[in-house]
Amino acid sequence: MIVRRANLAMVLLLCGCGFMSSGGIVTAPKPLPNPYTFFQLEALSLINTHKTVGDHIIGWIYDKDCSTPRAERGEDYCRDFPGRPAPPQQVYCYASLGRPSCFSQPYNEGNDHLIGFVPASTPIR
Repeated sequence: MIVRRANLAMVLLLCGCGFMSSGGIVTAPKPLPNPYTFFQLEALSLINTHKTVGDHIIGWIYDKDCSTPRAERGEDYCRDFPGRPAPPQQVYCYASLGRPSCFSQPYNEGNDHLIGFVPASTPIR
């Protein structure tokens, strides 16, 4: 987390040092972009991710899920990312009168006909 903060501070410090042109780095400032560009990017970010651009930056620094609209609703501003979901269990499905009957363990009673088997997923390393 310290490395991310240091990288961000370094980028912010070096932003105003010079401008790039076809001849290299020059000190003459270029005209600023359209002032509405920032507002358009902010609106685009809010519409698609429900976070502001600043929320993305703060979330990247702290490695958390931060959201201003969520904070305005009275919830926490930053929270930990949700953990990985539990892997699906094995499922054994057998033919029956109506629809298939599925169990988490093999069901070996009489003349049951196994019509499907979904193995549990194996972890990827």
